[in-house]
Amino acid sequence: MKLAKNGIPVSVKLRTKISQDNHHQSFLHESMGQAVRVGENWYIRYEEDGEDQQPITVMIKLTSEGSIHLTRNGIQKTKLIFHPKLVTQSNYQTPYGIMVLTNQTHQLSVHFAENPLSGKVDIYYELFSGEENSIGKYQLHLEFKEI
Repeated sequence: MKLAKNGIPVSVKLRTKISQDNHHQSFLHESMGQAVRVGENWYIRYEEDGEDQQPITVMIKLTSEGSIHLTRNGIQKTKLIFHPKLVTQSNYQTPYGIMVLTNQTHQLSVHFAENPLSGKVDIYYELFSGEENSIGKYQLHLEFKEI
């Protein structure tokens, strides 16, 4: 991952819980990343190992109006926008084609401090393929802090 000159090194911990039908999965990712302020927004960037050990660059944008944007760039690409009052659509790009996803954010909370830089983000959302087909319910818990 290419680092920005004005970036702040951060530790990143992301917990993900996925519920699909009656199947439940949990994942934990911990890594080093970088935080960058651009205008009124903060960006948290880090990398995950994807399929076949291909790196996935993850960027989380904390906006000044309270929404969260999650972008994942690797073999598969997606950008999800979380806002508790909006239903949003995004494209999930795979090597086999593009799938349109609808995201309904049920809960969103952000706790953020600049000095020292740290934050917690909790998101509970549901993804749909098409208008009514639920793909699953997801919970994300992100913690980051300056190192």
